[in-house]
Amino acid sequence: MFNRISAASLAAIFLAVSTGQAAFDKGGVSGIGARPLGMGGAFASIADTGDAIFYNPAGLVQVLRPEISGMGAVILDGKEDLFDLAYVQPFGDQMAWALSTSQLLFTDGSENERIYLGTFAAPLAIDKSISFGMNVKLYGVDSATQPGQQASGLGLDMGFLYHLPILDPRYGKQINIGLCAQDLDTTITYQSGEQEPVALSVKGGASYEFNDDLITAWEFENINDPNVGDHTLLHAGIEGWFFEDHLGLRTGYSDFMTLPGQFTAGISYRSNSWGIDYAYIGHPQYLGSSHRISASWRFGESFLGKVKSFIPEGVNASVEGDIITLKWINSPSLSLAGYNVYFSKVSGGGYVKINLNPIKANYYSLRGLEKNTHYYFVVTSVTNTIPPVESQYSREVLAGTTAAPSAPSVVQSEIQNEGVIDIAKQIGMAGFPDPAKNGLKGYNVYISEVSGGRFDKVNPQPVANVPTYLVRKLKVGQRYYFTFTSVGTDGTESAHSKEVSFVALPYSAVLSPANPAR
Repeated sequence: MFNRISAASLAAIFLAVSTGQAAFDKGGVSGIGARPLGMGGAFASIADTGDAIFYNPAGLVQVLRPEISGMGAVILDGKEDLFDLAYVQPFGDQMAWALSTSQLLFTDGSENERIYLGTFAAPLAIDKSISFGMNVKLYGVDSATQPGQQASGLGLDMGFLYHLPILDPRYGKQINIGLCAQDLDTTITYQSGEQEPVALSVKGGASYEFNDDLITAWEFENINDPNVGDHTLLHAGIEGWFFEDHLGLRTGYSDFMTLPGQFTAGISYRSNSWGIDYAYIGHPQYLGSSHRISASWRFGESFLGKVKSFIPEGVNASVEGDIITLKWINSPSLSLAGYNVYFSKVSGGGYVKINLNPIKANYYSLRGLEKNTHYYFVVTSVTNTIPPVESQYSREVLAGTTAAPSAPSVVQSEIQNEGVIDIAKQIGMAGFPDPAKNGLKGYNVYISEVSGGRFDKVNPQPVANVPTYLVRKLKVGQRYYFTFTSVGTDGTESAHSKEVSFVALPYSAVLSPANPAR
């Protein structure tokens, strides 16, 4: 039994000691970062701390303040010392860069492996729903007992991270998908001229955020090592935060290249500016269990100013009778044109935009909603770029109108309780041919509540090519269907145009001095 275990163990432990054999090996016990390792190494789709450098550099765009982090460990029963040190700096409100190093020191002086990394990460979408990152790596190998065995090389890592929000909060908060390739076509060269490839690692996986405090992750890693062969490893973990996000607990499972898979566990404490993480990884007999301790410190603001949130936060609603007022935290970003407000009668989808132009303020009041009705609202941010870019939806909020009047001092008129559609503005009727110049009396507008159904004429007299024409007394939130005809001077009508559809909005959302009621 001893011979069988020790043979496999020694092959894994000392594979890197011999010249030209698996320097900078992967899939072993020399992992980086206590928090990721406590989750079994399933961190490529999370990557929200400085440890992202070593798992998926694209995640660095999630680090919102400058961060210094490091880890130390004594592994393999004291045969190796392992540590890393990293500095991450957000760059403006989007990008981030980092400088870091990881070093594996053999206590007998036979070999030291050093990696120095320069990292850059940037979002590919302004709301950071997808991001890209890369590491440029400088490798170095030296030995106190074999001075001639010096080596160096350059390496490259690339990673992508995608966030997919879950619109219905009943089913969770967000799904994250991560992909990272480490050491693309990387080779180190010894002083003797001998070259050695560094194993290529490609990892991909997903994490599911149930809420802000609970996440689970799964990941597969394929390692192509010329010395050990091609292996696909499974990493999985779950993490929860408690006591107002100060205490973190996690567990996981990790496969290894030449060892049986093992369960892992970890615990963290963090404040607003610093944190400490511990991880335990069990190993077979004679290898010694692994312990990791990491620490981090966050401070100050980003290099070019305070980091801003692009998705509106803190959205809430208040109700007075049939008036609903939405408020949210005003973004300090100078690049916003304003906000859009959407509503729906069902949770998780079917949202209809209420405002015609971006809202400059951080609040919006809606009148004319149906009484005793539940509505679901989300808010988005809009940049003032050309073309404008809209953020993802904010957290959905629920509000319900009542039958009571909104306030004793306010007299509600009928028009505040009806839905309207500015049909001329929606279809661009101002661009229609001038009836007087085309032998026409005008145009007729027809409406139906169902597609392909019976259409009723809206206007009593033919309408000219006007810029605005309100179709009134509709139900807020309901979709209506329209067709149009041309009317000749003799009263004859053309065939009906192609059917179009629009959703009725509250009167107060459409009415303006330029939109008189007709």
